[in-house]
Amino acid sequence: MVNKRSFILFFFITLSLSVQAQDIFRPWEGIREKSRVRMWYYAPAEDHSRETAIIILPGGSYHHLGINNEGHLVARALVKEGYSAFVLRYSTSMYGYRYPTMMEDIQRAVMLVKENGSKFGVDPDKVGLLGFSAGGHLSGWMGTYYDTNFLARYGLHPSLSLKPSFVAMIYPVVSMKDSIVHVRSRRNLLGANHHVVLRETLSLEENVREDMPPVFLMACMDDPVVDPENTIRYGKALEEKQIPYRLLIYEQGGHGFGYDEENNQETAGLWMQEFLLWLDKEILQ
Repeated sequence: MVNKRSFILFFFITLSLSVQAQDIFRPWEGIREKSRVRMWYYAPAEDHSRETAIIILPGGSYHHLGINNEGHLVARALVKEGYSAFVLRYSTSMYGYRYPTMMEDIQRAVMLVKENGSKFGVDPDKVGLLGFSAGGHLSGWMGTYYDTNFLARYGLHPSLSLKPSFVAMIYPVVSMKDSIVHVRSRRNLLGANHHVVLRETLSLEENVREDMPPVFLMACMDDPVVDPENTIRYGKALEEKQIPYRLLIYEQGGHGFGYDEENNQETAGLWMQEFLLWLDKEILQ
């Protein structure tokens, strides 16, 4: 009995270690004097790789990050499907950071993954973003302003386009306008005395460009945190510009559930299933 228990314990420890992050990167090492930004890399088995990277941006109102259920647990699910997953701990207001620091963080992350594609076994043209809540806003921002170099002040000039191959936004913050804004996210991102022009610039539904990457959207009608109208209006804006997109609206689910394959949260399982199908059928053909 003891030997059997030991074998079972060893099996589960081995299985757990097989889906742990292989490396932790410091994207700003040698560039910013101080930085808490980290990027965890989860690599798929070589014989199971889709040569596609997904950079995951947890939410947290631009104040903190729900890095477990909206980061690491999501990465562990994606790596089993053959995706190279990267969890980005970007800058937040909890540590005194506001716009544009987090925008610099995501551009730096995309730059690193694309320019080191051969190291990661990733096609540089197959690097997408998956963001939750405020991280969804950051993903959408990158899909809109990928060719505005926020890295230039550090002397960085990407050798490859930073355009994501796709953008996924899960119960996202989209607008900075008073009517549907998530006030806490706007305050943490822009501060209390921001210029109205900046508010307009970062209202993603007002700035959809005709050459944006495909977008995957999901929201719940009973979301008590971020008004689902953010997602609905963004879908309409994408439709008007004829941007390929997939929009999922669920009646129930709430907010902040991310994904945990060991949890029976129904909406979490549904969006993940639909997201993987969308990638298979519409993005990675």
